[in-house]
Amino acid sequence: MHHTRNMLIAAIITIGIFGCQNQPAESTSTRSDQIRQVATEYFKTFAQRSDWNKLLSFYREDLAFDDVYLQIHLDSLWQFKRFYKWDEEGGNFQKLTPDQEHISIEELLVNDSMAIGKGRVNPFYYYGELVDTEWGMEAMFCLYFDEYLKIKKQVDWIEYDPQVLESVIAHHKENGVGAIPEWLDLSK
Repeated sequence: MHHTRNMLIAAIITIGIFGCQNQPAESTSTRSDQIRQVATEYFKTFAQRSDWNKLLSFYREDLAFDDVYLQIHLDSLWQFKRFYKWDEEGGNFQKLTPDQEHISIEELLVNDSMAIGKGRVNPFYYYGELVDTEWGMEAMFCLYFDEYLKIKKQVDWIEYDPQVLESVIAHHKENGVGAIPEWLDLSK
């Protein structure tokens, strides 16, 4: 009886394992393909840096956003809008040429729930100052998708220039880790 019970448990586990492996493999492949398509379109929109509303359409309202190097954590789309604020920059941000991509994604890794784009930020002018690649400008963007293919979480790893990093360190020394920088207005 003990042996029969163990065999029955082993059979149930085996059926469960193989049953789960066969079905999700098909849906995972399809889901991964969908994630790849959405992520590709997202990065294309980000690279063009001209259609703010289209970029925002990829996100959920309750987006969780982290910029690792700047040590910023945001918990909604409206806070993300205040952080990126492409719609308010006017001529303060300029690509070197109108057709230049703002970011170049060199690698795109996807699975059934996330996409990681690795590449670099291309040179641009910000408030008339050239932000160039002398210091690297490598970037990695981790996008986590919900069941509707909307981005629910984003984690950015962007290699900022030394001056920006020094200001982040000074801000944290003065205000503590996790303090929102003065330039980021999160008031409604």
